[in-house]
Amino acid sequence: MIFLVSKRFVRSLDHTLLLSAAALICFSLITIGSATLEFTDESFSRLKDLFFMVKLLHLDYTYVIRQVIWILAGLLLMALIMYIPYEDICKHARALYVFNLIMLVAVVFLGREALGAQRWISIGPFTFQPSEFAKLIMIITLASFLSAREGRLDRFRDLLPCFAYVGVPTLLILMQPDLGTSMVFVAVMFGMLYLAGARPRLLLALIGSGLILMIGLFALHTYLHKADVNLEKQLLALEQQKKVAVSEKDRGELEKKYQQVEKDYREVHRRHESFHRYTLKEYQMTRLTVFLDPQSDLLGAGYHIWQSLIAVGSGGFLGKGLLGGTQSHLTFLPIRHTDFIFSVVGEEFGFLGAGALLALYLVFLYRGLKIASQARDLQGTLLAGGVVCMFAFHIFVNIGMTIGIMPVTGIPLPLFSYGGSNMVMNLAALGLLLNVYMRRRKILF
Repeated sequence: MIFLVSKRFVRSLDHTLLLSAAALICFSLITIGSATLEFTDESFSRLKDLFFMVKLLHLDYTYVIRQVIWILAGLLLMALIMYIPYEDICKHARALYVFNLIMLVAVVFLGREALGAQRWISIGPFTFQPSEFAKLIMIITLASFLSAREGRLDRFRDLLPCFAYVGVPTLLILMQPDLGTSMVFVAVMFGMLYLAGARPRLLLALIGSGLILMIGLFALHTYLHKADVNLEKQLLALEQQKKVAVSEKDRGELEKKYQQVEKDYREVHRRHESFHRYTLKEYQMTRLTVFLDPQSDLLGAGYHIWQSLIAVGSGGFLGKGLLGGTQSHLTFLPIRHTDFIFSVVGEEFGFLGAGALLALYLVFLYRGLKIASQARDLQGTLLAGGVVCMFAFHIFVNIGMTIGIMPVTGIPLPLFSYGGSNMVMNLAALGLLLNVYMRRRKILF
C-alpha cells in the first residue's frame, strides 16, 4: 500500500520542473566550487589546462559542502510543504503574517550586522536571514488575502488595503536596510494583483506614478549631492586663499565670504542629510545611479559592475573553461559566489554556458506559469503566480546587474547563488509550486 501511495505521489509531480531545478542546482555547485577557489599565478597556470573531469577534483569544496547541507534541509522543507494541501496552509495565513512581522521586528533589535546591514539572526551555531523567508510567507498570506477579495479590486481605494498589507513588512525590511528584498515585495505584489483581477490600466498607472516619483527623488538627490560637494570644495579653496592672503583687507573679505559659504553649506548639508534620513541612504542612491556610468567611480561604487563586465565580456562564446577565469580566481571580481555568480558563468563557460543557464530558467518559469494557469482555484493561481514573479524578478535583476543594465541591489540568483537562507527558501517555494500542480485536480493517495 505504501509503495502504491509513493508511486502515485511521484507520478503526480511535475518532472520537467524538477529536472530543470536539479540541473540548476548541479550547475551551481560546480560554479560555486570554482568561484571560491583562489589562485596564485603559478597554480593558475598549472590547473587551467587540465581536463574538465580532472578540474572537478581541484574545486574548493568548502562552500560546496555547506551548500549541499542547506540543499538537503531545503528538500526536507519542500517535501513537507508538498505534503500539506495548500488550502490548509492558507488557512493559517493570519498566524503566518503575525509570525512574519515578529520575525522582522526581531531583526531590528536582535539582528547581527554584516556588510553594512542588519539582516541576520543567530540561533546557536546557525545564522539565517529572516527577510528571505519573509518573501515566501508574504506570497502565502497575500494569496489568502487577495482570494478573499476576488472581484473587488477594480478601484484604487480597493487596492489600498493590499498596499497596507504588504507595506508593513516592506517597511520593516527597508529598516534593515534591505532595498533589494523590498523591491521583490513590490514586484510580487503587483504580479499577484494582476492575477487576482485588478485592472491592468490601474496597475500600470500606479507603476508609472512610482517611476515618476523615483525619478524625482533621484533628481533631488543629484541636486543636493552636487550642491553639498561644490560648497565643500569652495570652503576648502577659501581656506587656502586665506592662508596665502597678504593684506589685512583681503583676509577680511575672504573671511566674510567664507562665513557666507559656510552658512550655505550647513543649510544644504542639513537638507541633504534629512533627505537620506527619510528616503534611501546615500550609498543606496549611489548604487542605483552609478550603473549608468560605472567609470565615474571605478574604485568605489562602480568597481563591482566594471569587474563583472570585464568577466562576462572576456568569456567570449565558449568561455575560458572551468577554473580558467582570471577575474574570478585572481580575486578581481568581488562576492563572486553569491551576487555575482553569473559573471563567473559568463567568464568560464562563455555565451554558450550563460545561454544554457538562461534556457534552464526559461523552462523553470514556463512550467511555473503553466502550473498557475492550470490551478483549480484562484488561491492556487495566486500561490504559483507569486512564486513565479519572485523567481523572475530575482533572475532579471541579478543577471541585469552583472551585465550593467540594472543597479547593484544584492539580490541573489535563485537556486544558484551560494547562501543557506536563500537556497532553503527557494526549495520551499518550489515545493509550493509542486503542491499546486499536484492538486490541480483531486488526487487520491
